[in-house]
Amino acid sequence: MKTTRLLLITLFTGLFLVIIACDVDNSITPIQDEGTNLDLPPIPQKPIGPYWVEGSKLLKDDEAIFYKGVNSLQTYGLVNPQLMNEWNIQIIREFIGNLREQPIYGDPLRASDGVWYHSLQKIVDQNRANNKITILCPFGWVDNVGQRILFTGLNPSSQPFFEEYKIKMKRIAEHFKNQPDVWIEVWNEPYHWNNENGYIHDLWLKDMKDMVDNLRWVEGFQSIIVVPGNEQGQSEDAIITKGNELLQGRYNLLFDLHAYEKWLLNTSEDELISKIENIKNKDFAIIIGEVGVQNAGQVMPVQHFLNAVSISEVSVLAWLWNQNSQDNNALLTNDGLPNGTLKNNFWGTKYKNFLSN
Repeated sequence: MKTTRLLLITLFTGLFLVIIACDVDNSITPIQDEGTNLDLPPIPQKPIGPYWVEGSKLLKDDEAIFYKGVNSLQTYGLVNPQLMNEWNIQIIREFIGNLREQPIYGDPLRASDGVWYHSLQKIVDQNRANNKITILCPFGWVDNVGQRILFTGLNPSSQPFFEEYKIKMKRIAEHFKNQPDVWIEVWNEPYHWNNENGYIHDLWLKDMKDMVDNLRWVEGFQSIIVVPGNEQGQSEDAIITKGNELLQGRYNLLFDLHAYEKWLLNTSEDELISKIENIKNKDFAIIIGEVGVQNAGQVMPVQHFLNAVSISEVSVLAWLWNQNSQDNNALLTNDGLPNGTLKNNFWGTKYKNFLSN
């Protein structure tokens, strides 16, 4: 009898130890799907269409496409949509100069800098009613006492308002997550034009991962995210060097390059075509988010650039849709006519012709 009891105790003890071991093992090694990376936002099987990026191609309904458009300042007041239609504008990159106080929807707001700002949704509604895609891009931050800091040339993550920036950008993504014709650019023209102020390509990669993932963690936000190059947006070096690392585990990224001195001066049409095709051949989809005839110096030649992007079929947006006869980059005169004179290398006239072809 005693032998039988000892045998039963031994059996129950062994069974108990097996159960405990199984529980401990399961708690240490949870089962996960192969390839899951819990540090990255999830990737949908197919993003909400009709626009998405596949390799070097921008697609609409599975067809490769490219767009011609302008940069606009409609946060300061809506423009005449009929005039934009007459120019055949297809896509608009909207300037957000006061990201902190920029209203996302609703009525205009008078901010701490004394300026009235129109809501992003009303701008998008007018663009959409006229069959235009909208890119929303933050250009500046205004503090509590009304002082503005422009983003151009800055290292994003070094700014004291960076965490507040991310919160506001998430709010924008949350609001527009079911509006696929609204794309969001993470930052206008980051980093020093000559790679100074501690810039390295690893900093670009770290910042872009942070800003892209900040938007993608918004559940349901699957629209295109626009990512700038380095050297205040004029250089593709960071994209070519680190772009594949950024794309790992991420989707719908369109890279933005700005065409000023480093594109327009001492270049030829053939050289620019080769430059663009080299980027495409490395499987990066690009958009020229800005091109203008004047930046830091004198008025520059631009026709060879317009010829090159037409041949290469890359999306282009001019700087700037504005009625100002005295501004060489303004496409319009005070009266709303093409701003094209010898003084600005006939910029308004040349770009209107480019849009019509």
